[in-house]
This record gives sequence, structure tokens and C-alpha cells, in this order.
Amino acid sequence: MKISEVAEITGLEISTIRFYERKGLILPDREKGNTYRSYTDEDVNRLKAIILYRKMDLSIEMIKSIILDGEDLQTVLRRQEEILKEEREHLDGALDLCEKIIQDQAADPLDLDYYLNYVKKEESQGRKYPEVMEKLEGLAEKAGLERYVGFPVWTRLMRYKWLRRFTGAALILILIVFPVFMVAEKALEWKNGQADPQAFIAWTIIMFIFISGFVNIIKRI
Repeated sequence: MKISEVAEITGLEISTIRFYERKGLILPDREKGNTYRSYTDEDVNRLKAIILYRKMDLSIEMIKSIILDGEDLQTVLRRQEEILKEEREHLDGALDLCEKIIQDQAADPLDLDYYLNYVKKEESQGRKYPEVMEKLEGLAEKAGLERYVGFPVWTRLMRYKWLRRFTGAALILILIVFPVFMVAEKALEWKNGQADPQAFIAWTIIMFIFISGFVNIIKRI
């Protein structure tokens, strides 16, 4: 069957189906003599399974471990259950703080010390709140670098969102620092007559491209 038929059956967008193809979760055959993909009932059933797993907020890596690697479903779901419970506890803490400030009818500017002490007291009694991540967290999230972290070898290490974002932020810093370092190196070599000026100019352009992208991302946070 054609991709449009699969989309109608599953309720998925065509772009979403192709995304799962790129991830290797489904592998439709190509019809002989043309480039059209031919989908089977097995492909449709697999997509339905993916939809169900995504409803439980399983990551692509987790879904791959079930569908492609044959990992035990119950084992994966128990691991996901623990992750969701931890996230729910953090959300419950955030909700509790919102409700308290609303009930107090507090207005801006807030008594920050009072509410931070309240949070500290609640945390000492076992209440959990979302982790405080600085500008780099938002930077990594907006840049979308999380999707590059979490390959099978990293699945267990990178299952927590804050850790994926932190790693993404580190990647951003590397992308910024490396061109700056190369420009400095080429400038020094040029000064000593050991480098082609074109190399210095090329790295300078690359540096400004990366910095421009960095600034644009900052503005979106």
C-alpha cells in the first residue's frame, strides 16, 4: 500500500511516517521500476505499536530497543515508569509552589527569600522540584541538540532530560570555541609567515557564522 493509505489508517502525518523510516523503525520495500515505497500490514502494525509507545512517552531509543533489539517490553516499561514517576514528582512540586503563591495572593515583586526558604524546607521533607538549569539548558533545548544524544550505547546514561540538555550545551560550547581557537591559531601562523591568509579568512568567516547562530539561539530562549 502507498504512504497516503498508511497515513489514513494510522492517523499519522506522512512526514511522521518518513521520520520513523529514517530512524529505521520501519523498512518499507521499494516497488520495482520506480522509487515508490510499498508498505505492508506488518509496517502498519509496527507504526501502531510506535504510536502506543509514544503515548507512554517512550523515547525513540527505547522503542528501538523493543522493536529492533528485542529487549523485554516489561523491562523497558518498568524503566520508563521510574522516569515518569520522577518527572511527576517534579511537576507536583512545581504545581504545589504555584498553588501556594496563588493562595497567598502574592504580587510582583515576590518575597523571594520567603518562597525560596519554603522550597528548601519542602525539599528537606522529601518534596521534589524541577532541577534548576541555567541559560545553557534553554540553549541546548532550543538548539535541538538533544536529538543527537542518546544513541544505543548512551541510552541508559542519557535517559534523563537534564543530562541530555547539559550534554547538548557542552556540544554548543565546543562548536563555538573551536572556530575561535582556529582563528587565533591561523592569525598567529599568518603573523609568523607560516600560513596562507586565505585560511585565516576562511576560519574567520566560519567563526562569525557560528557566533551568529549562537546569538540567534540566545534570542529565542
